[in-house]
Amino acid sequence: MAVRRPISSCEYDPTQMGDPPHRPAPEARGPRRSKLILWWEALETWHQLAISFPIFSVLMFVINVGPFSQPLLRSVFYGLFEGAVLSGLLAVATATERSRRR
Repeated sequence: MAVRRPISSCEYDPTQMGDPPHRPAPEARGPRRSKLILWWEALETWHQLAISFPIFSVLMFVINVGPFSQPLLRSVFYGLFEGAVLSGLLAVATATERSRRR
């Protein structure tokens, strides 16, 4: 039977129980978050959706008409649908990051 030994190249051996090594505070680890990210995370979710939905809808409309060569009416539908999906994903990702940092 093989005996498990701690990995010599790691500071923390995941096979042993206990707390991981101390990690420095976020301010000490790297650059601070930009003012734009702080402003975006401070907005309520419905504000984020109201801002991001038109931007994503227009962007997806242009992508569907241009590179994908979809007909105009179909591109409008796709733009609205995909804009709603992307806005929802952005709102969920922002809420997750906001809760992780607090």
